[in-house]
Amino acid sequence: MQVFNVKDAIIHVKDVDVKGCCIGLEFFQDRWIMGYVRTPPIMGRVEMVSEEGDILHTLTTHSSGNDLFEKPTYIRVDNTTDNHRILVSDWGKKTVYMLGSELQLLQAFTLSTFREPRGLAAVGEGQVLVADAGTDTLQLLDLTTGRWRTVLRKEELQLMPYSLVYNPATRCVFVGGNGDIVRVYTLSK
Repeated sequence: MQVFNVKDAIIHVKDVDVKGCCIGLEFFQDRWIMGYVRTPPIMGRVEMVSEEGDILHTLTTHSSGNDLFEKPTYIRVDNTTDNHRILVSDWGKKTVYMLGSELQLLQAFTLSTFREPRGLAAVGEGQVLVADAGTDTLQLLDLTTGRWRTVLRKEELQLMPYSLVYNPATRCVFVGGNGDIVRVYTLSK
């Protein structure tokens, strides 16, 4: 991983060694949260790492001993509450995970119609948008009830969604995917 300083120009600051195929990446409270895709014999995992590259916490298995992750490639911190929940979408396991601040598993959410849950965006108190690239839909997950609702269908979205970014000031959701555009939507109340 490379770290850059961005001001008037991009300046290379340092490299941080990582072990494995690190694809998911989020930075929060001076720590990296990284998702590593399973590449046998290495297990899929999520790690919390200091800015210097020291591993602070690692999550690989469920309390049952089974592997938890396969392709944890999209990570977001839901800082809409005081709890700062870490959200991870794993399109290999077709699951969205909610983790605590020290990577403890709080809850796992699956949807029977999920094919490839990718991008995540916390859009309000306990509400998370999830891009499903397999069904070309946007799903809304209520973290308190575990209920899902389709908010944009394939016909409305007209692209395979991969990435989501939410701007709370404008209530706009930016959806990136396999097309030549980024679609912008406004959340209604």
